[in-house]
Amino acid sequence: MKFLRALFKTFSTILATLFLYGCFAIGHLFLKLFNAETGKWRNYWLNLWGIAVCRIMSIRVHVVGKIPKPPFFLVSNHLSYADIMVYHKVLDTTFVAKAEIKNWPVIGSMAKTLGVIFIDRRRKSDVARVNNLVANQITSHKGVVLFPEGRTSSGENILPFKPSILEHPARSDMPVHYAYIDYVAGPNDEDAINSVCWWGDSTFGSHFFKFAGNRSTDAYIYFGDQSVKRNDRKELAAELFHRVKDLHKTYSSRIERKDLSQEVERSN
Repeated sequence: MKFLRALFKTFSTILATLFLYGCFAIGHLFLKLFNAETGKWRNYWLNLWGIAVCRIMSIRVHVVGKIPKPPFFLVSNHLSYADIMVYHKVLDTTFVAKAEIKNWPVIGSMAKTLGVIFIDRRRKSDVARVNNLVANQITSHKGVVLFPEGRTSSGENILPFKPSILEHPARSDMPVHYAYIDYVAGPNDEDAINSVCWWGDSTFGSHFFKFAGNRSTDAYIYFGDQSVKRNDRKELAAELFHRVKDLHKTYSSRIERKDLSQEVERSN
């Protein structure tokens, strides 16, 4: 039964992604031909994708705190590719992602046309380029989400934040929002650390199939109640790290969380 459930969810996710991206791409082409604004069109289809995929994967999204509206810059801990699905359900945003994704079959091409910002962390010279892209991507239609840990983790601890991509908000005195994301697997599923969080040596495909075998998953997003401003990117990274770590300490040990949060049924 678990195998069949995983198979159904995997193929349904692929089909939904291809169909929704196709709808976006056709409309985007026409809007470009007429030099029309494309931000709202992009947001609509990405929100719909987040809603659809979370439903297919049986992910219930719960939110604590105020959801930021564009333009915004937000940092978050990073546990899984599922973070992208969940954040797209509640935010109008793009992401800063590792450069390797750009070369993934199909997914890489989609991500490029959808405005994902890629960074090669192995090249220090790439930081200035990415900071300029971040400045241009933050608009009245969308914000930018950054995972400053630089990689996914098991979620047992918050990894130190890398300050390099915080240059733009530091230089422009822009307030930075922060959030902590966490997952709880269903009562009859393998724990979220091993079934939802993507860390270790598992390939994307094998891990996704394992995750798809879950009966249900609860995703929790805890937004900080205040934004942070610092003129120095290292100071900004340190302050944001401590604030996200405080959210982790406050909420990661909560067993019954649904009374704390508002379940998000559809896009805001």
